[in-house]
Amino acid sequence: MLTIFTPTFNRAHTLPRLYESLLKQTDHNFEWLIVDDGSKDDTEEIVKTFSEEHFKIRYIKQENGGKHIATNVGLKSAQGDLFTVLDSDDWFYPDAVEFFNTQFNKFKSMKALITLDTYEDGTVIGEKLPPLTKVNWVDLRYKYKVRHDKCYVFKTNAIRNMTFPQYGKSRHMPPSYQWFEFSELYDCYLANKNTKYVEYQEDGISSKVKSNYFKSAENYCEYRKLAHKQLPSLKDKIINLMLFDISWIDTKLNPKYRFKNLELLIQSIIVLPPSLILYLYYKRKFNKKGWLK
Repeated sequence: MLTIFTPTFNRAHTLPRLYESLLKQTDHNFEWLIVDDGSKDDTEEIVKTFSEEHFKIRYIKQENGGKHIATNVGLKSAQGDLFTVLDSDDWFYPDAVEFFNTQFNKFKSMKALITLDTYEDGTVIGEKLPPLTKVNWVDLRYKYKVRHDKCYVFKTNAIRNMTFPQYGKSRHMPPSYQWFEFSELYDCYLANKNTKYVEYQEDGISSKVKSNYFKSAENYCEYRKLAHKQLPSLKDKIINLMLFDISWIDTKLNPKYRFKNLELLIQSIIVLPPSLILYLYYKRKFNKKGWLK
């Protein structure tokens, strides 16, 4: 069985569309697990109107802590052998669940499957996947340059304990934190199959992601440190060090979040001057947009 996990915050207006896409699935061998991250709208009332005739619906409400904290709850609560995240403003193609289940039955050793996200008109978001059966996610991102959103399905037992850490008052952790962790152990199978429609909301995380360099500086410091171990090129490592520095500067260079490795600490200090310029540029830009309130 598949667990379709939906973290949600004030998305009562988009959940019915997602629900309708689940009703239209050609395979109903799944549960729908919703974790409400402290919504202030009528999300709970909307969920209560959804029928469980065709599949099980489980609803958990928590205090607002951020999507990464909601995902941790989802991972711990999932009852399916497979696990996928379906954000509350996205929805599935009618044969998505059937395709996922078929692929995992076909490839018994598969721990993760990556498929395609599209816009509502069917246009693939970003790049298609390379013509490979499987690949390490770090290679997929940095060697094959697949950077845009894709649909991910996991074996639940492979990622259940790969939960997101929480530092300081941060409210966001990049989802790719989990992928860097996953890539240390497993490869991912690939399929150029359209499975998920994506709609980007004006107030969504994706639209203001760089503002989290500041708003979630502590988490981003830890994310950059994890990523640095696996980055393949000198260029990628220098960029990562500068992005680390932006968040580290925002913590007032708190020693708690510095690189523990002496060589990396020295490197991060060396690139502090250009990083400070970037820090001031982004800080001014995001303050003007009102994103750091």
